[in-house]
Amino acid sequence: MRYLFLTVYIFSFTSFLNAQSSDNYYLFPIRPGEQNYLAGTMGELRSSHFHAGIDIKTGGQSGWPVYAAADGYINRIRISNGGYGHALYIAHTNGTSTVYGHLSKFNDDIAAYVLDEQYEQQSFTLQLFPNKEQFKVKKGDIIAYSGNTGSSTGPHLHFEIRDKNQRILDPLSFNFPEIKDQIAPQVKSLAFVTLDGQSRVNGMYGRYEFDVLKTGSSYEPRIPIELSGNIGIEIYAYDLLNGVYNRNGIPETTLIIDGDTIFREVKNSLSFAHQKSILVHMDYERYKEGGPKFNKLFIDDGNDNDFYDVASNGFIFNDELPHDIKILLEDSYGNISVVEASVNKRNVVNKPDPAISDYEIYRNHLHLKNINSKGTEPIKVFHGGSTETIVPYRETHKANYALYDLRKGIPDSIAINGRHIYPDLYSMLTPGSDITFYNHDFELALRKKTLFDTLYLRYSKSIDESTGQELFDFPLQNVPFKSSFTLTLKPTKTYADSTARVYAKYGKRLSFVGGEWEDGMITFDGSSFGTYTIAEDLTPPVITPRIVNSKSLYFKITDDLSGIRHYRATLNGEFLLMSYEYKDDLIWATPRNQNNSLVGEFILEVTDNTGNKSVYHNNLK
Repeated sequence: MRYLFLTVYIFSFTSFLNAQSSDNYYLFPIRPGEQNYLAGTMGELRSSHFHAGIDIKTGGQSGWPVYAAADGYINRIRISNGGYGHALYIAHTNGTSTVYGHLSKFNDDIAAYVLDEQYEQQSFTLQLFPNKEQFKVKKGDIIAYSGNTGSSTGPHLHFEIRDKNQRILDPLSFNFPEIKDQIAPQVKSLAFVTLDGQSRVNGMYGRYEFDVLKTGSSYEPRIPIELSGNIGIEIYAYDLLNGVYNRNGIPETTLIIDGDTIFREVKNSLSFAHQKSILVHMDYERYKEGGPKFNKLFIDDGNDNDFYDVASNGFIFNDELPHDIKILLEDSYGNISVVEASVNKRNVVNKPDPAISDYEIYRNHLHLKNINSKGTEPIKVFHGGSTETIVPYRETHKANYALYDLRKGIPDSIAINGRHIYPDLYSMLTPGSDITFYNHDFELALRKKTLFDTLYLRYSKSIDESTGQELFDFPLQNVPFKSSFTLTLKPTKTYADSTARVYAKYGKRLSFVGGEWEDGMITFDGSSFGTYTIAEDLTPPVITPRIVNSKSLYFKITDDLSGIRHYRATLNGEFLLMSYEYKDDLIWATPRNQNNSLVGEFILEVTDNTGNKSVYHNNLK
């Protein structure tokens, strides 16, 4: 793929570097000495990890020079289709290292070395570890050019600083003058969570959000709040920097209740070992429902993050006493926002009704709703041959609300609203040990560290009437997993082992999962639940020529179902490197000698994930 490289004025660094103080060890890697703008900051909440380092904007284009931040040597080079794409790692003389990701190309010396290795390994993707003497760099050397490779969604430079133990440090803590921030964090809403069956938010069990209003120099909830019992607090907020509208992370958050610091997080360094715990640091369920990423101000089960100065599993609110809540949010430049909320000081008149039908599962409880009508019967739960009448914790003219503690046992059925309901609950699975659950439709194997918290396993099977597909439904998309599980599906239909695989089903769309067949069953590893089906991919990939001549070879490669697994090209029987940009489905020839013409017998083979193969053949002249 061809990149547009900007003609950029590269000024002399002599006077600029000499002007740096001895304390200013690192050079900003993009347009040093000029104002720059960020698209992401350290510790920002992403879908599956805390963002490492900073994302530096490059004007929406590839090709900006990338400068070495300090003296050292390149100790790692990586090219991958996802992740950081083309990336460089520099070890510095002070024991730290810096990372430069999503690059479009390396400088000439590094590019030549990488190309040779790609031909030696006959692979576009690779990882290299040069020795200390191969690529020494000085502060300010051009090492590469910015781009959009890997999992980047737009051109920018990803930049990290790591300590000697490979912990990620906040680059903004090094006071780069290129970044300006005089804007305090922005607060959008608060949420309060009942952490046990005796706790209430405005008289109700569950999780409830409250909008905030900025009054003077602080934010306050718009309506009165009553809290009782063990309550967790969450906040949705983000930081803005001068000149851009990107919503960035907030490195420091402090929760103070009645003058005491209850919780404090400081994300000035992060460990890769704890990245998965973001799934319980934020409200994952709310995020998976399509909402924003709420930051929990309490330590939920399974959270092993190590950036909490003060940690709490929630706070006990006495419903007879008022309490003062204060939340301080501070960005990397010392700008602070304050949230202040006084609870239990005013009666809440219009208490909310939970948005549930018959029941929902929240934390360890079934939250039950019994619509009031003439002759309404009480809620009854049947389990293990016994019957339990559930006493409502709240009664209104519309409905009664009650809780059943699932730790007592999984219900066989529930009598509610004049009918019997058979919930799709199968078992209670707890973390800390290896577990295998057997069923006539599936087998589920959990490892000791798979779960953050107790899993209430739900499952149902059906047939899609329009497609005839078997649907294995695990309606637990909102449950985070710390590590992978192994799931074996036992279909009733017969499938061809060579072409049938497991797919996750999203509406009408299928997403390849994979799996291995044995004795009519298919097994795969997964990291999230949902609806699975088994489908056969009988169609080979499509190879579409875009440019074919003696100077350039460009092709689009696509597959309608399982996706591309492998491709390989030869010219006159010799390996020919094809670079790949998966976001555009494009591959293009990168000959070892750029001056050689692409002449002779060219063969391109593309294979999908079920082994279907397409071959393109051309005698190039």
